[in-house]
Amino acid sequence: MKIKRLEISGFGRWSQEAFDLSDGLQVIFGQNESGKTTLRAFIVGVLFGFPTKKNGHNVYDPKDGSQYGGSLILETEEGDVKITRLNRTKTTLTITRLINQTEIIDPEKWLKQKLSPLTREAFDDIFNFNQEDLTRISQIKSVDFQRLLLNIGAVGSTGWLDVMDEFDKSADKLFAPRANKRPLNIAIKEYENATEELHQKSAELDDFMSTEQILTDLESKQHEQEEKILTVSQQLQEIQQLVQQYQLFESAKKIEIENVPSVDEKQVVQARRLQIEIDSLNDSISRHNETLKTIEVPHEVSDDNTDQMVLTKAQVAQRNLAVNTEKRANLLKQKEQIEAQFERDVPKRLTDSELQNLSSSNVYLLSTGALILILFVSIFIMHWPALWMVILSLIVAAGLFYKQQKQNQIRQMIQKAYSPLNIQSIKKIQAEIDQYEQQKIDIQSLDEQIEGQYDDLIQMLQPIALKLDIQILSDSLELTIAQLISVQQQESLSEQSKRSMYVQQQNQIVTEIQQQQEKLSEKLNEQKTIFKEYHVTDLHELQNTLNRYNKNEQLKQRYQDIMNQIDESTRQELLNYDNEAQLLEQKEKQQNYLTILQRQAFELQSDIAHYKAQQEQRTSNDQFMMLQQDLANQKTELTQQFGEYLAKKMSVKWINQALQDASQNRFPKMQQLATDYFQKLTDGRYVNIQFDKNTLQVVRNDRQKFSVVELSTGTQEQLYVAFRLALSQVIRDIINMPILVDDGFVNFDLSRKQNVIALLTDIGRNQQVIYWTAAIHNEHFDKVIEL
Repeated sequence: MKIKRLEISGFGRWSQEAFDLSDGLQVIFGQNESGKTTLRAFIVGVLFGFPTKKNGHNVYDPKDGSQYGGSLILETEEGDVKITRLNRTKTTLTITRLINQTEIIDPEKWLKQKLSPLTREAFDDIFNFNQEDLTRISQIKSVDFQRLLLNIGAVGSTGWLDVMDEFDKSADKLFAPRANKRPLNIAIKEYENATEELHQKSAELDDFMSTEQILTDLESKQHEQEEKILTVSQQLQEIQQLVQQYQLFESAKKIEIENVPSVDEKQVVQARRLQIEIDSLNDSISRHNETLKTIEVPHEVSDDNTDQMVLTKAQVAQRNLAVNTEKRANLLKQKEQIEAQFERDVPKRLTDSELQNLSSSNVYLLSTGALILILFVSIFIMHWPALWMVILSLIVAAGLFYKQQKQNQIRQMIQKAYSPLNIQSIKKIQAEIDQYEQQKIDIQSLDEQIEGQYDDLIQMLQPIALKLDIQILSDSLELTIAQLISVQQQESLSEQSKRSMYVQQQNQIVTEIQQQQEKLSEKLNEQKTIFKEYHVTDLHELQNTLNRYNKNEQLKQRYQDIMNQIDESTRQELLNYDNEAQLLEQKEKQQNYLTILQRQAFELQSDIAHYKAQQEQRTSNDQFMMLQQDLANQKTELTQQFGEYLAKKMSVKWINQALQDASQNRFPKMQQLATDYFQKLTDGRYVNIQFDKNTLQVVRNDRQKFSVVELSTGTQEQLYVAFRLALSQVIRDIINMPILVDDGFVNFDLSRKQNVIALLTDIGRNQQVIYWTAAIHNEHFDKVIEL
């Protein structure tokens, strides 16, 4: 069923107005008090009847006196029809088939059949909601909210829930465990008193009472024996179940779970936020302190005198640097003059031996002649043969020749090293070579002195240059010093005028520092409170504690997933066994014990039958019989009152079960759709919706489970919207009605509001959705009616 057109004769602020509605998602945009809610009330009124003034409802009387009511044009499986409902007190309803312009004879019956099984309340519960409906959900108790969600699959469950609450309250008025004045409590007390009186009056009936006591004891023993048999039978069944689930339980026992205290992640986030604020305040205070240092009020005279003294020292240092630079230039010039006399590098100074070899060029010839002459004289005097004279002469000549050749080699090496100088120049330049080596040493020493003087001078000038914002000219320090002296003198003239400004700025910063230190102390105390709660000293320890807690929770979840496959009683029993052999042994023991108990029960039954036969043959006095009768009457009355109490309590249980059963046939599909919708609405943050008996939990994408009350207001509303939309889809095969939403998502953030709009658009492909809103600036809609 789809609404194609609204034709309003008179309803609230609307008179003689018509609106054409489209399929899919139809957006109706308007500011506050533009009549959006009035249009929604008009649609519901035409379909189910206009509101009355009972309970203070707004009846939307026309402001200009127009006729009350109007028409809806609906698209149905029978074709388009026009439903017209006029007048509020004496309402007239007409329904016209537009294909042939014929009126339906019994419009009320026809409309009721088309809307069946919907009533106005059911329609409001499923297809019609606004922000007030969602807000009311977040204000009710958790158990009521969970019960409403569990029973949402049963149309009209709200009235039955009220009946169920009334039965529960009525039962509590009859009996309460610790009350004294409730009717059932009083009846129980009177029955106990009558029983006590009956025992006091029974002294005269020794035989009867002794046998009665024996019979009572036996029946009590029999009852205990039956309970034992039942208990042992149950235990035997439990042991059989334990044997089947022991291996699964063993895998769970291997999971090591620490006893880590719970950590509220919100407080950790709060501690991080506080740390950011603390760091920001510390940085700001540090910056202010640094600023104070930079704007510290200078002394009136001392700073200027200090700069002047430094500049004076700089002038002296610059002159010393210039002198050393000039010395170095002269030495470098002399060094270059010496180097220019050689083709290669300047050679080392010649030794005395090398100088002697360089000077003795004709020694070989002179030595040879002298030796030969000496040999001739010796041979002549000694009368040696001439052959010996020749041999000795050759030997001497050869030795002298070898020595001459070696001297020539040394001389050539010296001349090559000293090229292009001749021998005479080589001898003369030896003194200059000595000077050359000393010059290199002196130049190196001057370089070190100049570098040190330059660095010292730069260090002297740098603070003043930075202070005066003047760039140091490294190649003209003398000009830089002169410029610094000039600018420093000008700065000195304006320094006094700046002092007052510095003092004012300094005082302002000091005030800001004090204010920020107060805030810092407040933030530190807040953070310290959080640290103290979790017994940590800093944010790192707190984060580690949270990480340990989250890891432990994951282990708990894994453990719980395994344990969920085993019921609670089975888990408790499994803790008592070390291995499977013990279970099998215990099973055999229980089987044997059960056999013994059954045999004992049979023996007790025989004894009871024997004593009852004896009691039937005995009689008691009238007083005892009257007491017994009174006690029986009280027992009957007590039984009746207790039956009434149980009836009310069981009615509560049966109604609740009936509502759940009524929703079970569609509930699985609704749960699946609701889970899918809820995952889309929350950007995938929540991935599942789980039900455990009468409780509902949602599962986050990190597998953490949350109950409904642990969710934020917006997330609760998104969960409820997911169920509402899912239910509308599940029952679409029964009744397909437009979904009416009136500004229902004010607690949604931008991302989740876009998600719900996308979801409504998707649902609108198969079902008409009419969405009234006062804000469409951040979304794009294809079909918009502006009021």
